[in-house]
Amino acid sequence: MNTAQGRITFLYLNIGRGHPFYLDGIIEAMVRRGEIGLVRQQQDVFEIARGLSAAAWRATRWLYRTAPSHPTIGSVYHWLRRTNDYNEDGAALSILGRDLRRQFAAGADPLIVSHPTLIGILRNRPVLIYQHGELAAPMESLVLGAELVFVPTSEQAEHFVHAGYRQEQVIITGLCIEPPLVKQAADSYQARLRRIQADSPLTGVYFSSGAEPKPHVQAIVQASLSSIKAGYRAIVFAQHGDRLATAILRACDKAKVPVHRVSANMAELPISYSIALVEHHSRREENALTARFLPNADFFVSPAHERTNWALGLGLPMFILEPCFGPFAPINRRILLEHDVAVDLAGESRVWSFGEKISSMRASGQLLHMSRRGWGKYPINGFDAIAALLAERYSS
Repeated sequence: MNTAQGRITFLYLNIGRGHPFYLDGIIEAMVRRGEIGLVRQQQDVFEIARGLSAAAWRATRWLYRTAPSHPTIGSVYHWLRRTNDYNEDGAALSILGRDLRRQFAAGADPLIVSHPTLIGILRNRPVLIYQHGELAAPMESLVLGAELVFVPTSEQAEHFVHAGYRQEQVIITGLCIEPPLVKQAADSYQARLRRIQADSPLTGVYFSSGAEPKPHVQAIVQASLSSIKAGYRAIVFAQHGDRLATAILRACDKAKVPVHRVSANMAELPISYSIALVEHHSRREENALTARFLPNADFFVSPAHERTNWALGLGLPMFILEPCFGPFAPINRRILLEHDVAVDLAGESRVWSFGEKISSMRASGQLLHMSRRGWGKYPINGFDAIAALLAERYSS
């Protein structure tokens, strides 16, 4: 175990799940390697910002959560994202970044962020490290000003180099998948292949994004009910008491389908169940519950966000919720479809007949093919690779 004094700061922007998730994974990998002593602090933008800056960040978070469920607000939100250039220091970055610059601009120890807005705010600050864990690299993410950029594959590396980074600044880490899932990956994959080829019931796991958009919530409710009618099991992950959990409970009550409700202190699911609702109170609780129950999954349903790494790295077939929101999801979707590891779950007819679709894909061999296509193409220990590099560089 490393006993060096902590030097590294992780700066979170806690909007949604995706970007914060990529910092959580590094920290967990450092804990597992016995290198957590290198971490000085974990801070959140919302703890630092004050006054007008804090109000601007709160408005941004409100837009993120509201836009996917309200078309008019969504149009405004997407227009703002399209017109923002984080490589230009405009009024928006000045307001958002006022207090962050005061605290961090002159620092000399490593500062790790996972959101492009923070690179734009703190550009050229010494030892600023950008963790870009997504498969997608839209123009919004290609922000100059970091000393190092971590990316999962050579495809993203090419985008960052083309944008202006030197080759040696861009480090390819492998896919960033939760360390507990990586540890179980090979055994889970082989068990999944056996289940798909056998006659035993399959299990689907369902996720929304942090915003729980109404179209995705409706699709998850309909698809999960369709799947259990076809004889499959469904595990639905939802924020406690929020839109998705409420919708699942209401729909199952109406359909007279018993729901097995899962809490954080439950070690396993019962032998017999149709639909399980896994409610979590925080992102870290969700991560722990995911590590507990995902290894038994045979396919999953989700927006094309950070969980797309599972389809391309764990051999876990994916069904993509539509519509895609934000600049990352459409590119992730394209990558997954090109690799033949995912299928669109678009249109009401597809959602309502989802159970029949799974049966057809299983019988034809397509589900097995998708699983095999998503295994062994890329390294999946990206978080551990980053933790090892940080320990090597900053342990003295």
